[in-house]
Amino acid sequence: MFLSILFLRTPFLLFLLFLALFEVHGTEVEIKGIEDERVLKNIRAHIDSLDMPSAGYQFRQYQESLLLKVAAATQVFGYYQATTVVIAPNVVSNNLTKSKSWSLQIELGPVTLVRQLSIKIEGEGAQDKEIHTLLSSFKLKQGKPLEHAVYENAKNELRSLALSRGYFDFEFEQSNIKVFESLNVADITIHIQSGIRYKFGDLRFGNDTRSQTLVKSLTPFKTGDLYQASQLGLLNQRLKQTQYFRYVIVRPLVAEAVDAAVPIEVILTHKPRDNFDVGLGVSTDIDGPRFTGKWKRPWVNESGHSVGGEVYVSSPQQYVSVDYKVPLEDAIQNYLSYQAGYQAQNDNDTSSHKWSVSATRHWTVENSNWQRSAFLRLEQETFIQGLEPEQTTILLTPGLTLSRLRSKGGLDITWGDKQTLTTEFASESLLSDINMFRVTAASKWVRSYDLHRFLLRAELGGIVTNDFDQVPSSLRFFTGGDQSIRGFDYKTLSPFELDSDGERELTGGQYLAVASIEYSYPVAENWRAAAFVDAGNASDDLFKDPAIGVGFGAIWNSPIGPVRLYLAKGKSDFGETRYFHISMGPAL
Repeated sequence: MFLSILFLRTPFLLFLLFLALFEVHGTEVEIKGIEDERVLKNIRAHIDSLDMPSAGYQFRQYQESLLLKVAAATQVFGYYQATTVVIAPNVVSNNLTKSKSWSLQIELGPVTLVRQLSIKIEGEGAQDKEIHTLLSSFKLKQGKPLEHAVYENAKNELRSLALSRGYFDFEFEQSNIKVFESLNVADITIHIQSGIRYKFGDLRFGNDTRSQTLVKSLTPFKTGDLYQASQLGLLNQRLKQTQYFRYVIVRPLVAEAVDAAVPIEVILTHKPRDNFDVGLGVSTDIDGPRFTGKWKRPWVNESGHSVGGEVYVSSPQQYVSVDYKVPLEDAIQNYLSYQAGYQAQNDNDTSSHKWSVSATRHWTVENSNWQRSAFLRLEQETFIQGLEPEQTTILLTPGLTLSRLRSKGGLDITWGDKQTLTTEFASESLLSDINMFRVTAASKWVRSYDLHRFLLRAELGGIVTNDFDQVPSSLRFFTGGDQSIRGFDYKTLSPFELDSDGERELTGGQYLAVASIEYSYPVAENWRAAAFVDAGNASDDLFKDPAIGVGFGAIWNSPIGPVRLYLAKGKSDFGETRYFHISMGPAL
C-alpha cells in the first residue's frame, strides 16, 4: 500500500520538481482592456516594479502580486470595482511554453464619484482672499471622479500657500477620504486650522555690518508688514543682481519669532576685492582676433560704490574706459554712473581719436520694465572721414535713453523683445562747436509658434545739424555686417565720394533705416536651419536706395550660447557681394 501511494505521488512530485527547475526567460506582461492612457501608464509603472518569476513555483506568488498592484494602480483614479484576470504562461514538456508572456485582462468598472466635499478653514486664514482664490481653482469638485492625486495636490497647494503667506502654525485637523465601494461614491473631508498670520520682524546680519545700509535700501518690506515668502525671494534676487556678493541667503527664523514677528536672517559672502575677466574672440565683422580685458572692484565703501575698467583691442578699433557707480535709492535700478574713456578707430575710410567723460543717472519706475537713463557727455573727437580734411569737434551732449528687455528661454531665447530709444542734442550756446539733434531707435522681437521661430529687427536714426561736416565719425550712420545687413562687410554701406582713382570713400550718413526678418526651424538636436532677408541703408535721404541682403544659415545652440553661421548675398547700387558671417550670443 505504501509503495502504491508512493508510486502514484511520484509523477506529481516530479512535476513539482520540473516547475522548480524550469526557468521562464524573456517573459513580459501584456495589458488588455484599458483605453485611458493615464491608467495604463500607472498600471505599467506598478507592475514593472515586480521581479519576473524565474521558476514555475513562483507563479502563484507573482500572480497575487500582480492583482494587488493592479488594484492599487486603478484605485488612485477612482476605479474600486476593477476586475482583473491573470493569464500565466503555460508550461509543457521538454522545457517549452506555448506562451512566454503574462497577460492581464482588466475591466475598470464604474468610476467612484465625489459625493460630499467638506473643506473648512479656521483661524485668520479663513479671511485670506488668496486662500479662497486657490480653493475656487481646485480640480477637486463635488460630483467629479475621485482621483487621489488631485486630493493630495490640493492639500499640498493649501499647505504651501499658507506657509508662504506666514501661517506657520498651519495644520490639517482632519483630512481623509471615505470610499463606499458598493455605491461607487466617496466623501472627502479637509478641515484646516491656519492659526495666526505672522509678520516680518527685524533684519539680522550676523557679523556683516558693512552691508546693512545696502540691504535695507533693497528690502521690499518693512518690519511689521504681513509675511510673504515672495518678498524674501525678491530681496534675494535684488542682492544677487547687485553683483557685490558671491553667495546670498535670505531666510525666516520662525523658531525665534516673538509676538508673531519673524526675524529675517541675511547671510552674505562678498566677492573678492578685485575681479578680473579676459576674453578672446573672432568675428567676421572684424578682421583678425579681438581682446577684451575687464577689471571690477564691486565694493568700494559701505554705501555700495563700485569702480571698474575695460580695455578692448582689435585691428580696426581700440578703447579703454573706467567707470564709477554710486547707488542712490538702490544699487540696481536707481544709481549714478561716471565714465571716462579713450577710443581709436581706423577702418572703412574712418580715422578717429576720441576722448570722453560722462555722467549718467539711471532709474526705473516701479512696476515698469522700462529702464531710463539721462546723461551728460563731454567729448572731443579728432577725425578724418573719407576725403574730408582732419577736423576736431567738441560736443557737450545732454541726452535721454529709454530701454526695455524681456526674454524667456535663457541663452536660447524663445520669446522676447528689446527696445531702445536715445535722443541727444548739442548747442553752440552750450560749449559745443555745432548745433545738433540726434535720435536713434532700435527694436528686436523673437516669437515662437510651435517649432517655428521668427526674429524681427528694425533700426531708425537721424541727425539734424547746421554743419554735418563737423559731426564726428562716431556719430554718423554706417550699416552692413553681421548685426545689420548681411551680405555686406562691416559698416560699408553709407554715402560716399569718389577719389582720384574712382574708388569710393565713405562719408557716413545723416539717416539710418534697416529692417530684417529671419525664420528658423530645428533640424537636429541643438541645431536650427535659418533663412533671412535684410534691407536698408545709411544715407543722406531717408529710405533712399535700400540695399538688400538674403541668405540662409545654421544656428548651433552651444553650451556657451548660440553660434550663428550665415551665407549671404548682398545687392546694392554698386553690384552684388557675397559674405560668410559668424556671430555669437543671444538673439536679443
